[in-house]
Amino acid sequence: MPSTTKKHFNHVESAAVDAAVRRARTGQSIQIGPDPALHRESKGTELHWVGEVLRHRLSLRSLNRPIGIRAKDDDVHPLITDGQAFPAVALSIPFADGALDFLATYDIRGRGRLTFDVVVPCDRCQKAVPTEEINSLEDLGDFLLQARDALGGSPRLRTSPAHDANCPARGD
Repeated sequence: MPSTTKKHFNHVESAAVDAAVRRARTGQSIQIGPDPALHRESKGTELHWVGEVLRHRLSLRSLNRPIGIRAKDDDVHPLITDGQAFPAVALSIPFADGALDFLATYDIRGRGRLTFDVVVPCDRCQKAVPTEEINSLEDLGDFLLQARDALGGSPRLRTSPAHDANCPARGD
């Protein structure tokens, strides 16, 4: 969980906080439209596409400045719940003072689409785990502001194999 004493947000975090406050005041979210389609033109396209879906969901193009997203296969989590053969995707938005880290998995039991979780240290074991599902810039802002009533947590938190083996958060 991010610290409530953080004094400086980077430009993406600031935009997220502004969007969350705007949604809280007006009750309206930013309308972003459907996710980008996957185009199979070259090797590595799937990772690029997952990064583009995150860019789209967080409305990063609207910030009018270049924002890099690094995507790679995750070596711990499966892409599909209980899946073994297909790795999830680890994403990172780097900044001079740190990074925002996400995990992309596929939700076949729910909405049938990519799901993004912010990855932060577990409160109990301190291992980096998927903590909160983030579907929009406003969700990221709520997470940064610790507006827990507006969020529901990630269903992948308790099942994450990234926890220490004896972590009480795993499976509770």
